[in-house]
Amino acid sequence: MEAQPRKSEDRHAAFDRQEKIMQMYSDNAKSYMQLSGLALALTLTFAREILHVPKDTNIADGWMIAMWVFFLTTILAGAFYQYLAVKFLERMLDKNSYNLWAWLEPGYIYAVMLGAFYGGSIIFTIYAIIRLSGSSAHA
Repeated sequence: MEAQPRKSEDRHAAFDRQEKIMQMYSDNAKSYMQLSGLALALTLTFAREILHVPKDTNIADGWMIAMWVFFLTTILAGAFYQYLAVKFLERMLDKNSYNLWAWLEPGYIYAVMLGAFYGGSIIFTIYAIIRLSGSSAHA
């Protein structure tokens, strides 16, 4: 008779550990989402205020579009990761819960989020170097 309560306690302890871990990753994902939102705004400010691109000039070149795509992907992947993390925990409690995304591990989406954020950051840095070195050559 004692085997059943012990099994339940172990399962509850495992869930608690997993919940704490998922919360840390979700908090981190939220930070990347916020940074990406700020980066999107910064790309516009950077072009207008730092590079002095006139307001009537189209700044949507290939570099800028690539940055926007990467940072938007970060935001979407971060939100999707948070959703998948909750569904993962839900399945730990109830194996019969909604399983549409059960085949997709949240960690894969987290990796997409990280890759997109750092990809956007690298492109932003390269774009800034190219634009700043080009504008200083004309000065």
